[in-house]
Amino acid sequence: MDKFGHMRALVTVARLGSFSAAARELEVTPGMLSKQVKQLEEDLDVRLLQRTTRGVSLTDAGELYVDQAVDILQRIEDTETAVTALNSSPRGVLRVSCPPSFGTEVLTPIIAAFARDNSGIRIELGLQDIEPDVIASRLDLMFRIGALKDSSLVSKQVGSAPYMLCAAPTFVAANGRPLTVQALADFNCILDESMDAYERWSFIADGTLVAQPVSGNFASPSTAAVIEAAVAGLGIAYVPRYAVVDELARDELIEIVLENGRAMSLPVTALYSSRQFMAAKTRIFLDYFIEHVDGKTARHSIVGANSFAH
Repeated sequence: MDKFGHMRALVTVARLGSFSAAARELEVTPGMLSKQVKQLEEDLDVRLLQRTTRGVSLTDAGELYVDQAVDILQRIEDTETAVTALNSSPRGVLRVSCPPSFGTEVLTPIIAAFARDNSGIRIELGLQDIEPDVIASRLDLMFRIGALKDSSLVSKQVGSAPYMLCAAPTFVAANGRPLTVQALADFNCILDESMDAYERWSFIADGTLVAQPVSGNFASPSTAAVIEAAVAGLGIAYVPRYAVVDELARDELIEIVLENGRAMSLPVTALYSSRQFMAAKTRIFLDYFIEHVDGKTARHSIVGANSFAH
């Protein structure tokens, strides 16, 4: 019997909560996976899984076994990674998701550089403003900006994204510009619904967090759409600085600096399903990202994990 293979089968079923989901991840049939787990139970002479029409759950014996198996499998993977790294590069498909503007402006250049040095890894990048389901989408890694939803995912802050107020020169010429945080209430603001509390823009004033209510006649969950509306002269936008580098350089947008409030920097967070189950390809890429994302070396105004700007 392939003890380690059967052990991996049980751990995957326990993690995903179903044979069908585990079979898709391991690229085998559900029947084969069920047979492997059953053979493991027969070999141990103990029931490890409770099977019902709603899914599967671990028995007390199963929880004990899986807890130990996770550590064993991780040690095996770490050992194999260390040995194979001496003669070969990591391999496999790495599925990553992030917001579109972050993916286009920040992540893609880093991915391109990483891919040149790691030809054995194929990276599939999905761009979503709305946070996807990691397990259903078979994602290895997800990047999000700002506050996180309640989640069972492991999170690691890997940087900080400074935000800024901006508007088209034509809008400022026609409407003027706000001088204070409170004055934003008198201006047409373009609302980015991908932000947490998008109708209350946060600033730092005298060391205190200030949340200013804003309103406007256009809102979208797409940061790109918000930027396009701002370029068209519709109103004032509050967006990540990295997302408008080109528009600022072309003078399509100008920065608005307030006298009594400083724009926020929001955390850039990497999320993955489990620290114990993190594959070597994911760990290697995440380390590479942290090393190369620092704002001192990139044009995107992302501050690296070791030098946050708040």
